[in-house]
Amino acid sequence: MVKQEIKSFLMDCGEHKGLQCTVPCTMYSVLLENKLIDDPTVSDKALTPPSFCARGCTFTAEFEVTPLILSMKNVFLRFSGLDTLCAVELNGSEIGKTDNMHLTYDFDVKTKLHVGKNELKLVFTPAPQSSELRKSYFTFGTDSAPRLSDMGIFRKVEIVAFNHKIISDVKIRQTHTGGTVRLDLSIATHGYDDLSRAVATLTSPGGNVYFCGFSGGEGNMTVSDPNLWWPNGLGMQNLYKLNVNLYSDNELQDTYEVRIGLRTVALRKNDEGAPTLLVNDTPVLVMGGEYMSEDIILSRLSPSRTKALLENAKNANFNSILIHGSGYYPEEYFFDACDELGLLVFRELPVEDSAAEDSAEFCEKLKAEILANLTETDHHPSFCMVIGNDRVSRLFADDDEAKSFAAAFCENNCADLFDYKGECKKHFVRIGYTSLPTYDAIKKFAEPSERNLGSVLFESHGAKADTVTDMLSLSLKDYPYPNGMSELSYVAGLTSAEHSMREADAVRRSSDRPLGIIMNRMNDSWPTLSPSAVDYYGGKKALHYFEREFFAPVRISAVRNGTRIKFVVSNDTRQDYVGVFAYQITDASNRPMFRDSFPIKARASANLEVHNVDIGSVINGHEQEYYLSYSVTDKRNEVSKGLLMFTNIKRFRFNKPNCHVELSGNGMEYLATVSSPNFVKGIEISFEEEDISVDKNYFDITGNAPVRVKLTAKRVTSIEKIRRIMKIRTVCDLGGDV
Repeated sequence: MVKQEIKSFLMDCGEHKGLQCTVPCTMYSVLLENKLIDDPTVSDKALTPPSFCARGCTFTAEFEVTPLILSMKNVFLRFSGLDTLCAVELNGSEIGKTDNMHLTYDFDVKTKLHVGKNELKLVFTPAPQSSELRKSYFTFGTDSAPRLSDMGIFRKVEIVAFNHKIISDVKIRQTHTGGTVRLDLSIATHGYDDLSRAVATLTSPGGNVYFCGFSGGEGNMTVSDPNLWWPNGLGMQNLYKLNVNLYSDNELQDTYEVRIGLRTVALRKNDEGAPTLLVNDTPVLVMGGEYMSEDIILSRLSPSRTKALLENAKNANFNSILIHGSGYYPEEYFFDACDELGLLVFRELPVEDSAAEDSAEFCEKLKAEILANLTETDHHPSFCMVIGNDRVSRLFADDDEAKSFAAAFCENNCADLFDYKGECKKHFVRIGYTSLPTYDAIKKFAEPSERNLGSVLFESHGAKADTVTDMLSLSLKDYPYPNGMSELSYVAGLTSAEHSMREADAVRRSSDRPLGIIMNRMNDSWPTLSPSAVDYYGGKKALHYFEREFFAPVRISAVRNGTRIKFVVSNDTRQDYVGVFAYQITDASNRPMFRDSFPIKARASANLEVHNVDIGSVINGHEQEYYLSYSVTDKRNEVSKGLLMFTNIKRFRFNKPNCHVELSGNGMEYLATVSSPNFVKGIEISFEEEDISVDKNYFDITGNAPVRVKLTAKRVTSIEKIRRIMKIRTVCDLGGDV
């Protein structure tokens, strides 16, 4: 088999002709690269497309075809992603049309190509908003993105040529019995050849190799002592490499290579029908967030950008991702990253939940689209559940047809997790409180004169009256009125994080726990007010750092009822947890008024009430001066901690923070040790001029214990420069006349 990518194109759009571009490229990305329009992510004016965009655009490529390609029996022109309405012309003749951005299109061009120079023309027309149009819904404007109906080539274009057969798919069925896993493989091919044969090779993480041949397209092998794949927080993400070679007359025709994980996934329902997720027969509390496309212009996505976002999710102790249904089917590299990071993927189908009565023809096309896309990802161990809605459920005549449909792609022990009615979504607790992007992000898209929630720019970026009112009213309950956009971003971020933590802790403490906790937004597709933890530019809000605390596999939390405090440890791991619980009541000068500690043992996948105490005799009359801190530790380190105040933050009588920072390290890696003789709340570390990331932020200093923060610079710097550009802010810096 031979593949040849076609990457270089010229785009015509209105009066603009011959604009050079490279796949992936869309109308907006090319116009932006040539500075012909304003970036729609940073300007309110750009949200109204220029008039020439309404006429569509054309992409043209000239490419060479070799005699080798045309000597082969089968030659296809493959488009992996055209958005959306496109007429495809080859050497002056139309060879087909596309009307679905979610499909891969193959056109037989064996007789339409010639040796030497060929011309490919893609003529795009604007897509009207329609419930039956198969284009990402968020491009037509949602609460999370502006109306931006882009068009173009967002995935690769290539010529695929072969003589006999190529592999179109390999199904993998796992059967776990005792200490072994049997893999039943089924190979599907495209082409014509009765003499072909296939051989499969499986390589374990430790280098052990298993083989099998195929008879009638079927083969099997047994893996002894399997290294199982686990979600983040429950174990290792062991991945096996599966290689299937297809031969004809002892000549290699095609190779299919994927990584798989050995694991089982199932739902167990109680008598009331409430589900629990089981991975490898172990209960898993889903803890994750809702994933949006990282950009409103799809050609600006990249593996590195996606991987960085998902690494943030793992660092925040996520074990799951819910793909929002307004987007599209993510790239293969999205699932590769989730496999490596241990993030279970719940795939909400990109089907608008409307009451539209769909035609029979549309329903059949939609089922074919769903099947085509999901069969490309069913081998990934991270791929956990497909979620539909009422409209998806109407695609099927009955439950039996839906189960048959699910079995067609869910051969990786997921057949019972095709939730085509969307019923499982009811068993997720959704948490989210609106905040602003980080101030560094605000500076990138808003000029100083526009940094006001009432500005036209901010109104177009999500600062609607109701949204702003709710955000401010929630913040002002605990904090003084912020001065300026920088303080507002800081206060709104802390408020969002703190309220999310209280709600998540309450869910985890509950004896009647749901299927899981889903944060309403993991990321943003453009700069906007939202409940996200990571903003459009990758900036980490306070919520990101708080998620790491309240999604910790072993979590200590407290609930207050008057002066009585109940402490609960939630152990969502596979092992019993043995450690020490400690708490203390402290004044603003970090002098202990009362303390206690004792050993605990919390069973795996269970909650443990470790203490229940009335502290009225200590705190009565001192609610504005005392606070309570608590933790669980093991022999090595502090596993989880928390803090409880007895009044609103703005009414607490803080002492002056007097923070002191000691720096060590060199090159790009440094350690900052932050200390204070007094109780300090909401420490934010930021840097001017330099891109430096921190592993902890928006933290407190309690009981005189210093906090160590790892600093990672993008380029070599020095301690002297870090000391000069480092800024520290606390809640004590808020308010006042400016």
